[in-house]
Amino acid sequence: MTWDEAHGAVSRAFNDWRTTDAENRAFLKLTAQWSAEAYERQWKQAEDALSEVFDPEVHYGDEHVDMFDDSVGGLWPFSHQWMVEASVLKNGVTAFEVYLEKAAQEVIKGWSVTVDGKPGPHLLRLKTPKGFTSPGWKTLVTAHTVLGSAVATPDVEWARDLRHLLTHQNGELRDDEAVEKFRNAEAEDAADFLHDARVGGRVHLGVERVVGVLDNLASVVRHADVAVHAYVWGAKRRKVPLNELHAAKCLELVAE
Repeated sequence: MTWDEAHGAVSRAFNDWRTTDAENRAFLKLTAQWSAEAYERQWKQAEDALSEVFDPEVHYGDEHVDMFDDSVGGLWPFSHQWMVEASVLKNGVTAFEVYLEKAAQEVIKGWSVTVDGKPGPHLLRLKTPKGFTSPGWKTLVTAHTVLGSAVATPDVEWARDLRHLLTHQNGELRDDEAVEKFRNAEAEDAADFLHDARVGGRVHLGVERVVGVLDNLASVVRHADVAVHAYVWGAKRRKVPLNELHAAKCLELVAE
């Protein structure tokens, strides 16, 4: 059985990832749509509220701006949209890493070994640092390299670095290197507000850039799952490279 997404010939890990990826894309689209409608409605309410009490002797005519600002807690549409885009991008990168872990675990699931001097067979799992519940990035990359796919592509590494910037620095560009690495002049020019990349400023995202990241990650997942599926369901299911994974320090033993 060969890998075939259209007919469901994929790994279980791929099915899980595909659901999460679809939810991320729907969240990006629907939240933008719904928030635009809600913000427009809130703006209209502020205008109507001012009209009801307007006194030319007292009001300047733009007090509805402050009323709107108060009603949304200072979260204007462009900031709300940025938060949505950042959330989707971070979730997308995390879902990608979760796929890599679950897919590699799926390949070695059920395999056991007997160790001299230790009673009973031992199950295999991906090597996980002490105190953690998931393998490190290097282990995931190495395991999938042994299985036959390159997952640490330049696009993936860039996306993970951007996720780090969003997660640990709230998107703040703290030096010229970060500005150069993450700026998107085309997206900045198309933005409906002034936002040039600068040290101390926040990285510009944009729907097109976020979707592009999701697409790049999806391409790597699909490529990796061809190899994974072959070991789980396909022609290589009895030929899992356990020795190679062990030699690459990707495996550890768990007592049954």
